[in-house]
Amino acid sequence: MSISDVKNDPAKVQLVRLAHVYFEHPDLETFARFAMDFGLVEVARKGNTIYFRGYGKDPYVYVASTGGKGKPQFLGPAFVARDQENFDKAARIPGAIVKDLDDAPGGGKMVTIPRPNDTFMHIIYGQKERDIDPTDAAVASHSQGQFNTPFDKPRQNRSQTCQEGPAVVHKLGHFGYVCKEFDEEVDFYTSNFNIIHSDILWHPKLAGIDVLTFMRLDLGKEYSDHHVMFLQRAPPEVKRTYLHHTSYEVADFDTQLIGHDWLAKRGWKSVWGVGRHILGSQIFDYWQDSSGFKMEHYSDGDVVNEDSPTGRQVAGALSVWGPEIPKDFELDGIDKYDKELLPDARVHRHAGANKASSHKITKHVEGPG
Repeated sequence: MSISDVKNDPAKVQLVRLAHVYFEHPDLETFARFAMDFGLVEVARKGNTIYFRGYGKDPYVYVASTGGKGKPQFLGPAFVARDQENFDKAARIPGAIVKDLDDAPGGGKMVTIPRPNDTFMHIIYGQKERDIDPTDAAVASHSQGQFNTPFDKPRQNRSQTCQEGPAVVHKLGHFGYVCKEFDEEVDFYTSNFNIIHSDILWHPKLAGIDVLTFMRLDLGKEYSDHHVMFLQRAPPEVKRTYLHHTSYEVADFDTQLIGHDWLAKRGWKSVWGVGRHILGSQIFDYWQDSSGFKMEHYSDGDVVNEDSPTGRQVAGALSVWGPEIPKDFELDGIDKYDKELLPDARVHRHAGANKASSHKITKHVEGPG
């Protein structure tokens, strides 16, 4: 089925940013060790729940807890409503449940909307933001001066200094699903919220069927990240929707590589990276957390506004440069806890992006970014 282009409408719930995500982990303490090595900062503990933040305005970007199912579970993203009126609009969506966040850092209220296959959409409002100085944002593990280029040497009598450590996270950037109910969920997100398509991908062997969409918040003239979420059409053998990955912004390329080395030395599993994506342009580095979920560090991503039209192209290459993409990149990393998800472990090769023939230098042809 082909995806129709969409426009924002004041009648829709207006969201201003992606704030945080919710997860359950069977071994909370082991995940907490991974989270700190990944560059998250523990900000609070409440019972069986840990809140982690970045150095951005959000009081937390990741909520980890233990659940009753005894296996890892993604419990959905939380977006910030533009104002009380739009929060109230979200509360009127069928199935929505409103709750107070009195026990969470920053407080506020949250609307939760159940979606198919144990997925959820959350909208928050009234949270107290962190006080930050954008000019003093930490560049994690090094003191960075200006870059010297072949014909411009502005950094003089000064060295670039680095030290070991995690790649400190700024904010939550995006998430994405491999989606069994692809067409229905595309309609849900674009009909109810100011979520529009940045790029839509189709497969040359599936005539008239779009297989992936990178979606952003329409903020009018204000710039937003190229994608705040993506939906990928699940292949027939997938029995239910699952999270592909969540992604977190870090300061720059140096920070990413310092963080990459730190995670490797601490014994965590690298999934794919470091490389540069095509759609969105960000430099990527994917890791597997202690429960099997994929988490990405990214830097230098595109920002777009209403002057950037929706792109449509055939699915193809996913990166300009970087290592070979692993064959299991598209699979659910937590399937060791749920063997019925992909019983034959086949890889469905239909995602990626190729904007121009000049990108044919790359061999990477799988998965969302």
